Amino acid sequence: MIQRIQTIFLLLTAILMGGTFRLPSLKISSEGLKFASISFDSFGMFDAATDYPTWGVAVFAVLSAILAFVNIFLYKKRKLQINLGLLTALLIVVYFVTAMVYLNTFLSKISAEYTLNLQLGIILPVAALIFDFLAVSRIRKDEKLVRSLNRIR
Repeated sequence: MIQRIQTIFLLLTAILMGGTFRLPSLKISSEGLKFASISFDSFGMFDAATDYPTWGVAVFAVLSAILAFVNIFLYKKRKLQINLGLLTALLIVVYFVTAMVYLNTFLSKISAEYTLNLQLGIILPVAALIFDFLAVSRIRKDEKLVRSLNRIR
């Protein structure tokens, strides 16, 4: 149902997590290493000299995008929709944790000075998480309204 605001919020969550899937999150720059600048995204960190895949991050980005999109069509099952919305939020948080684990592991292998520059891909999951929580709160509000109307009958 497109007329519900939570549908728009869930669609924005799916689009933002889909965009996160390919946009770079960080740019790692160093002068003392084999690479001058390397980009960190959901697929990994690739350069002419560096090949460090991060498939775990990509899996959580895709799962959260798919789950948010599927959640749009479950508008008749509000309790399930709330649970899937919370599961999507958990997957987004796990996306961040997994990305930080991969990044920490990669940065511990290099011994030179480096600088981290934030890119657009690190902000999109934060916005997706906010939209997901907004959708869950609106779905809860709808559920509360339906319960109150059933009590009146």
